[in-house]
Amino acid sequence: MNLFENIRLAFSTIIANKMRSFLTMLGIIIGIAAVVAISAIGNGGKYQINKSMEQFGTNRLMIYMNWQKQGEMKERDFLRDGDIEAIKRIEGIEAISPLYEDWTSIRVKDHLMEVVLVGANADSQAITNVELIKGRFITDKDVENYSSSVVISEKEARELFGTIDALGETITLNSYRGPIDFQVVGITKYEDNFFSSNMDGGRAQIYVPISTIMRVYNETVYYGVNLKVANKGEMDRVEGQVIRLLERIHHNKDMYTVFNLEQMMQTINGVINTITTVLAFIAGIALLVGGIGIMNIMLVSVSERIREIGIKKAIGAKRGTILLQFLTESSIISLMGGILGIILGFALGMGASLLLKMPPLISAKEVAFASLLAMIIGTVFGVYPANRAAKMDPIEALRYE
Repeated sequence: MNLFENIRLAFSTIIANKMRSFLTMLGIIIGIAAVVAISAIGNGGKYQINKSMEQFGTNRLMIYMNWQKQGEMKERDFLRDGDIEAIKRIEGIEAISPLYEDWTSIRVKDHLMEVVLVGANADSQAITNVELIKGRFITDKDVENYSSSVVISEKEARELFGTIDALGETITLNSYRGPIDFQVVGITKYEDNFFSSNMDGGRAQIYVPISTIMRVYNETVYYGVNLKVANKGEMDRVEGQVIRLLERIHHNKDMYTVFNLEQMMQTINGVINTITTVLAFIAGIALLVGGIGIMNIMLVSVSERIREIGIKKAIGAKRGTILLQFLTESSIISLMGGILGIILGFALGMGASLLLKMPPLISAKEVAFASLLAMIIGTVFGVYPANRAAKMDPIEALRYE
């Protein structure tokens, strides 16, 4: 009996016992579905976070005061314009901007909105990767002239003015010095991503000249600096040089800390991979249960077909022929369960990803692996029943009632 004949016979047996075959597949279906769904959600989550981080700026370094040492800080430890100019001269820095952010509110007539106020210069757009859809960004001239220019996102434009055509409109910043009017010179695309939803509490960012906001808040020193490094491979070198330079200028130690997005991405990806692997391993226990179910049903199938086995052996069927017949049947049952599991897992992954607002990502490699895993389980757990059938004595089998 050739392989194709074995496959045809296996399908006819499965069709003849539909309910039993489906219940046999159930453990495999659940196990494969869980593995596929978890992989889809894990891959989708990793993609979404990485995409959000890339929008935030993957070549970006944020160097700011080490607030754990706040009790030891002196006025001379904080950053000034001279520090910014000195840092600029370090090789590999593409853009630099002093760091100043504050949570505040803006108002247009009776409309009030909570925002993150960001002090910016001409380099800030390149550092933060914001995308302009109308107008212009903050310029060096704005900084030099302490101008009242403001760049807002389309989110504020729609909520405050009912349209993104808001260039030239006036918004009022609420500060401790009282209301201050700013003129809208640019509209940026609003990105509802991991950082905007979590780091800034869902508030959109607005950009004003760093000099203007320092004057408004009566500040003379900076609490940090934003950098864009030209080559991602030199992030660690630039980071170390900046810290050493600041410590040499200010004659201090451990007063500055670094937020390195590349390192954070690697850490988050590692955590997601670990969680996905652990969850997939737990889901794999269902596959073990499914394999045991296949073995049990195949043992029942062997018991029901003892006379059939005896007849085949009596007319010359070899042990390998009987072994292959039952292994083919158990492998096909497992493969069918795997295919149904992949379909169910994809559906579950799609549903969960829609709820979590992220794309479900299932690679062809993972589908192939799940299919191969199902086949292996069917083969491994089908060996014992198949071997039991193949070892039967034909005379004893023919006598079986």
